[in-house]
Amino acid sequence: MFLRVLRFVRLPLVLIAIYAVMRFLMGPVFNQPYAPRGNAVFSVVGVTVLSSLIFGALSKRIGGFNWLGTILIGVVLGLFSQILIFAFTLISYAAGINSYYTHWDALNVPEGTLAPMSQAMASRAGGLLFGAISGTIVTLIGRALLGGLAPRPAADSERLP
Repeated sequence: MFLRVLRFVRLPLVLIAIYAVMRFLMGPVFNQPYAPRGNAVFSVVGVTVLSSLIFGALSKRIGGFNWLGTILIGVVLGLFSQILIFAFTLISYAAGINSYYTHWDALNVPEGTLAPMSQAMASRAGGLLFGAISGTIVTLIGRALLGGLAPRPAADSERLP
């Protein structure tokens, strides 16, 4: 079932990865300030929530998954995004890069302070668990509330050539 889930969520995994890379590049490469608008441009959590809602809704009719499969979709999406956030935070600290991942607001520390690497990584490690749980909850909400809006797969005779 895990391989089926990975095949089913290929698109959101690619989108999450693109958002994570672009968020990393916003400060050091594109020289965009974190605030007031730079932070909202590539939100990894935002794209993860939307992907979880949509693919949770599609999980039964399109993916053919039971509730356990839907839970696994949420875990994969949530954990993948948090692994990327953890990795880019680690890369930023290790390379001495001032990226959006090391900004005081992203790490929930007092304004203007630079969190030590140990504090930042501990915070991001907690996100690994929280990300998997929250991704699962959002995916289940998507299936329960929006699953009825998902299209039914077309029969082979009705598909366009």
